[in-house]
Amino acid sequence: MTALATLPTSSDDSKWSPEERALVEAAGLVHVDTQSNTKTLAERPVVAAFLQHCARTGLDPIARQIYSIARKSRGQLKWQIQISIDGARLVAERSGQYEGQTTPEFTADGITWTQVWLAAEPPKAARVGVYRRGFRDALYAIALWDAYVQRTYNGDVTEMWKKMGPLMLAKCAEMLALRKAFPQDLSGLYSSEEMAQADKPAPLEQQSQAAPAAPSAATPDPAPAEARQPSKDWLALANAARSRDELRPVYAEAQAAGDLDVMISDGRPLGAYLWELRERLPEQAEDVVDAEIVDEPAGEPVHDWPTAEVKP
Repeated sequence: MTALATLPTSSDDSKWSPEERALVEAAGLVHVDTQSNTKTLAERPVVAAFLQHCARTGLDPIARQIYSIARKSRGQLKWQIQISIDGARLVAERSGQYEGQTTPEFTADGITWTQVWLAAEPPKAARVGVYRRGFRDALYAIALWDAYVQRTYNGDVTEMWKKMGPLMLAKCAEMLALRKAFPQDLSGLYSSEEMAQADKPAPLEQQSQAAPAAPSAATPDPAPAEARQPSKDWLALANAARSRDELRPVYAEAQAAGDLDVMISDGRPLGAYLWELRERLPEQAEDVVDAEIVDEPAGEPVHDWPTAEVKP
């Protein structure tokens, strides 16, 4: 990709050519502070990782097939590489193994699925299946509304998700299915639709940077969303489940607590992690008959459940 060769190797923007500056900013590797209008270049390791992902996937940052985005958390910029759904489709097509996908389907109860969502209330879930050569059946993935819907700080659904909620949710399901079908090419890359719930506005952060207002005992400032802690260690409870029957109450309780949108260490919402864990579990745990209790060797794990950490 010839355009990548013009990216600067130095973080000193005074050494950039106009072409390099335009390319870097177009790729999202420069953060513009809306308050001061100052620009911050991503750290050199972030730039190097971005270039590696571009080379690995063959996606074009100028076409916005792949780009970087910076989010401010506790006063610090955290960079993440994202791809568009069109970029993910292109990666799948270039693999030579992609054989299409199913029409997106929606459900309100997890039992009845429809290809067209006409109800005023949003669907509870959407699913998409991707066909890959050599696989007998389509590889399905399900995206839950509560896990991916984008909300404002006061809890309202954003205008984009109000207008096109089913479409946005279907894109999340499609991206999950594409990553499941092509893990070598898409592992670690997430789409803008999947990460939309992380793009919350930051009025509180902007207020903290502005001149302090008169204190009010009646209306204390709420904590930023990034600082919110889950009410329980849901991952520990989920990873201890031996079947879907045992996982269901964990999911239901986490949903009732409003913790499905808490981000875990791999960048996914908790709800998406729980659903993927469900796909790997049997419907019911198998009873152990005439089991023999043996001592585990020192240092050996007693189980092999997938684990992840909730971000602070």
